[in-house]
Amino acid sequence: MSNHPLNKHGGYLECALSALRGLRNGVVTGIRIRLPYIMQALIYAVLFRDQKFIDKTKFVIKQMMIHGRNLGLFVFIYKSICCVFRQFGISNGLESWIAGYIGGYYAFGDSDGIPGEVNNQIVLYLFARGVQGFLRLLYRNGIVHHDVKKGTGFRIFAGFTLALILYMTEYQSGLLTRGFMATMNLSLIHI
Repeated sequence: MSNHPLNKHGGYLECALSALRGLRNGVVTGIRIRLPYIMQALIYAVLFRDQKFIDKTKFVIKQMMIHGRNLGLFVFIYKSICCVFRQFGISNGLESWIAGYIGGYYAFGDSDGIPGEVNNQIVLYLFARGVQGFLRLLYRNGIVHHDVKKGTGFRIFAGFTLALILYMTEYQSGLLTRGFMATMNLSLIHI
């Protein structure tokens, strides 16, 4: 069993309380992450008194609520499932994979509309962090020879990342999002 605080639970009551606290903390964290964007939109709305900034503020508030709801739901599902598995003595990492998959599937699996946009941002960010962590695990276990967070390892990681995205931009642009392609076109073509 891991020594991480997530793994410290007593009986079923403590597990249930932990899951409920996780729900609350997930909602609060999701809101806190989006709060600076609301402040920015509100400042623009007040300064310019423009309807588009007011609409943007409403949009950002909606994103904040979706982010908070989904993160809270994920934490609740994840902790609940982990608690059940751990009560039966399953705590070798399998419970984390299963709970993470089920929680991610239900809390962040929507890919349509505003919830889909929010989920896409979160999932891509987490995927990048997960890949980086996994590569560091491979380095720590001697499978790869360069740490992706330092020196040559990071240079290789950066080079591969940029090579991949520029190949996709030039040869498979239809598979990338319109917003991303607009940025790439502005950066690469309109110099």
